[in-house]
Amino acid sequence: MNIIDIKGLNFKYDDKIIFENFNLQIKSGAFISIIGQNGSGKSTLIKILLGLLKCDSEIKIDDLVLNKENLKEIRKKIGIVFENPDNQFIAETVMDDIAFSLENLKMKPRDIRRKVKEIANYVGISHLLEREPHSLSGGEKQLVSLASALVHEPKILILDEALTMVDIRVRKQIYNILDDIHENKNMTIINITHDMDEILYGEEILLLDDGKIILKGPKEEVLLEEKTFNKLNLELPFMVSLSIKLMYYGLIDHLIFDMNEMVNEIWK
Repeated sequence: MNIIDIKGLNFKYDDKIIFENFNLQIKSGAFISIIGQNGSGKSTLIKILLGLLKCDSEIKIDDLVLNKENLKEIRKKIGIVFENPDNQFIAETVMDDIAFSLENLKMKPRDIRRKVKEIANYVGISHLLEREPHSLSGGEKQLVSLASALVHEPKILILDEALTMVDIRVRKQIYNILDDIHENKNMTIINITHDMDEILYGEEILLLDDGKIILKGPKEEVLLEEKTFNKLNLELPFMVSLSIKLMYYGLIDHLIFDMNEMVNEIWK
């Protein structure tokens, strides 16, 4: 089943065409990275899916037509984490900020407190609940934003350049969380990024250029298209480039993303 189904999307800013007869289907439970240069249409696509930009298209999200009547219900199904978490904070404490979406759902205060504590413990920020969001470090802020996006248990989680401002430790922590919710809660995850190393996570890759889908499929297949990435001035992750070279010389027979696995494969 497709949780996102876009047919014939047309959209332009002033006289600049961003999408023309654009079609895209994303299956329920997918973990997909959307990659492309600035101006390729990545963030515009997300704004359209959130109903922030009006367009000429037939779009369905979890079987609901994206229109004015269904927009509120559709937004309940989506959690989103942006690049700059400061733009998402609206309350005086971390606890109140995470609770905001649950309050909008008219949940009972007792249940709200329980849900907030559960998600804070899951994400690893229980010790921050009484802090002011703007007093936190960059990594802590992004973890709070992730908790806020997950607390109402959305069907779709969107990360819009969400890992740009976090260090390696927090990035690894976030990806462990993403792996868990994808595997155990069957949540659809869409990671919008310009960081080529991030596309090693997840299962699928969508390469956009000038509002067009250039490549889409399992990462093990898409990443073999080295010439296409080079043509778009996108440098493949080191382990992918190394794998392709070693495959050319017959030393390995498939892409390897982990250095320890690579060493074991070569020296076995």
